[in-house]
Amino acid sequence: MRPAPLALDFVPQRRRPGTLGWVLLALGLAVTGLEVNQFLSRRADLDEREHIVERMRHQLTRQRQADMVVDDSPVSAEEGEPALKLAQRLDRNWPALLADVASAGGTDVSVLGLSPDGARGVVLVQASTRQLKAMFDYMGRLEATGALQNVELQAFEQRNGTFVFSLAARWPA
Repeated sequence: MRPAPLALDFVPQRRRPGTLGWVLLALGLAVTGLEVNQFLSRRADLDEREHIVERMRHQLTRQRQADMVVDDSPVSAEEGEPALKLAQRLDRNWPALLADVASAGGTDVSVLGLSPDGARGVVLVQASTRQLKAMFDYMGRLEATGALQNVELQAFEQRNGTFVFSLAARWPA
């Protein structure tokens, strides 16, 4: 008697896909579809914004070109009045101010800083001296020059035997 033939199958049999696999595939396709839709909408939004930026650049270029065109129309009295007032306020005698502040100093006072404000008509002077009397003499010499009026002591302090002080004065036009 012969033994029964052996049935060996080396090729595995495929199992049919289950319901869970189909559900996961459908879910993956749905999420992919949503992402593609979001990508396309954002891309359209970006294209629209680039178009807006390009249009605004073009308008800005045209505006700059229009601003470069010289307007030859005469300025009316009302339009020119603020400019003339400002020009009068800034029209100060700068060389005379600097010369007067330097000459008033003398040998006993050292000018540390000068802050003229032509628009407001105010000058701030920072200086130092070794003697308190020299500070008051300097204030008198500044007023005597005529370039500055109403010289006032704003602050002073003593540092290592030296008086450092700040003066404010009106600078008439």
